Amino acid sequence: MKATNSTRAAFVLALAMGSAFVWACSSSSSSDSAANATGAKAFFNSKVFPSLQPTCKGCHQGGERGAPVFIGASAETTYTAIDGFPGLIAVPSISPIVQKGPHSGPALSTDQADLVTQWLKMEADERKLSSDPGQPQNLRAAFKAFGACMDYDRWIALKLDTLAKNTTENNQGQCNSCHNYGMASMWLSVDPVVTFLKLREFPYVQRLVVGSVNNKGEFEGLNFSRRILDKGTEAQQPQSNSHPRYSFPSDLTANLTTFVNETISNLSAGRCQNVTTPDAGLEGGM
Repeated sequence: MKATNSTRAAFVLALAMGSAFVWACSSSSSSDSAANATGAKAFFNSKVFPSLQPTCKGCHQGGERGAPVFIGASAETTYTAIDGFPGLIAVPSISPIVQKGPHSGPALSTDQADLVTQWLKMEADERKLSSDPGQPQNLRAAFKAFGACMDYDRWIALKLDTLAKNTTENNQGQCNSCHNYGMASMWLSVDPVVTFLKLREFPYVQRLVVGSVNNKGEFEGLNFSRRILDKGTEAQQPQSNSHPRYSFPSDLTANLTTFVNETISNLSAGRCQNVTTPDAGLEGGM
């Protein structure tokens, strides 16, 4: 009897140790896989998952309200689920993760959408998916697309209709005193509607955004140009017709930066369908 009990105890102990070993190996394997991830998967694990999991797990971890389940308890399990779900990993303009918009759960925030867009572009490049049909392929097309993505209600909410009234130093007048009709490829009209509409067009849109290229010399995307902000503080040359010095209030500087970067983000993620535009302004900007 004693031998039998001893044998059973040894068996139970061995079984427990074996289970612990299997769990440890499985856990270690999952951790090792996440740690060894590179490229798009590593970006997903370190950036995208921590951003999405807190707000999306309510529906997409347990299938609440019939939502598809693709959020797991870890970055590794989530990536595996998304990879196996048809259509989620695709170029941003057609991936449901980006394009779903408002639904029974919260839509992606701007920061979340930017991270997902960046990750999906990495996936598309690594997997050699077809190029994104929603993205401009050259700088001229990008200027046009950016202008079409500018939202007038957002422009007004950020008080950017006051840009033209900014005053230069030494009482040399408001910005619109020189730029009311587009002088020097800058249009700042006394009519805020005209200012907005003109800044959507080439060449004036260049005061808001500039293009960037990749290491192959190919067009890559748009960046905030800062030209409107920096023009008033650039070095002035003696005995030259330098631009009058000026600066914008800090809140207006921040608002212009926000507007341009938000528009670039919306363009990149394909969120330009519902932008607002004003009625035509006064003829000639007067």
